Amino acid sequence: MDYETRAGDRPERFLRGSLAWPVGGVILNEQHNRQAPIMRFTPQQAEGRVRIDAPLPDTQRGRDAATMIRDGTFTGLSVEFRAVRASSRGGLREVEAAQLVAAALVDIPSYPTSRVEVRDKRTGRRRGWL
Repeated sequence: MDYETRAGDRPERFLRGSLAWPVGGVILNEQHNRQAPIMRFTPQQAEGRVRIDAPLPDTQRGRDAATMIRDGTFTGLSVEFRAVRASSRGGLREVEAAQLVAAALVDIPSYPTSRVEVRDKRTGRRRGWL
């Protein structure tokens, strides 16, 4: 997710550096369903964005997730967060500080740059998502 980008479905944006997460990482699930966890991951912050680049697990749920990304069922990522500090400016909610508590593979992401992809492990590149 790119910071400073407005959501496509609501008047909201995250200010640069506003997201934090626990040292042990957070859970990735399907469509925000806490009953459908895929894995635990630790995001990275760089160049004005939060990025997830991790191998999907070799489990039934991980393989299914890879298949659904490849076939276009899941096209993006969505963050689950608890706002710590936010303000409103001209009707736009600006998240200044928030705790990332989970992320989800989704069919339509709220933020247009939150896309997901699977990379082929046979080429030496890791399976993962952005």
